[in-house]
Amino acid sequence: MPKQRFSRALGAVVVMVAGSVVLLSGRAGAAPCDPGSPAGDCTLTATVTLTAGPLTLAAPASLSLATTLNGTDQNLVDTTAADQQYTVNDATGSGAGWHVTTSATTFTNGTQTLPDSGTFLTNGSTSSVSSTNAPSSTCVGTCTLPTNSITYPVAITTAATSPTPVTIYNAAAASGLGAVVIGGSTAANPVGWWVRIPANAASGSYTSTVTMAIVSGP
Repeated sequence: MPKQRFSRALGAVVVMVAGSVVLLSGRAGAAPCDPGSPAGDCTLTATVTLTAGPLTLAAPASLSLATTLNGTDQNLVDTTAADQQYTVNDATGSGAGWHVTTSATTFTNGTQTLPDSGTFLTNGSTSSVSSTNAPSSTCVGTCTLPTNSITYPVAITTAATSPTPVTIYNAAAASGLGAVVIGGSTAANPVGWWVRIPANAASGSYTSTVTMAIVSGP
């Protein structure tokens, strides 16, 4: 039985089979070893390629507020825990920052409406409509917390058609990277969605189409 002998030299393999010599090419681009180093080290380059992902917003499915009329002006807040937060996921890796906008149509109950100006507001409180607190921000995993420059409360002026979006939260450039929860029912400052009800409002259910969006850049 002929013996086989394998040896490694300069990235190639010499195989002795039945008295014949066959030279097998080594791996293309193989790293050269330095026989003069203590360990005969090879030097190579490791490359990690990161492809930009999306910028997304997970918003509440709906908002729900209710009260009993009592002949005085009232400030209602959404007390549903799931409505007191939204989540921004900036997977773009650009560091461009972002901002969240909200618009809403007129609150309408048949022929009855609530005023477009001063009715709908948001802030970082479910206990005070006039609170100047911003909603809390918390990382989901590893993130860079957003640097938010919005002044609260934010008035969201409604309109029958084509309401104007307003920015309710933002992240300066180089902040807000990764997944971030804004607010949260157990956070120090949950998202407060407020509706002001005048004392002379008619009873019934008032509805509005609320649109939230995430936009690149602060």
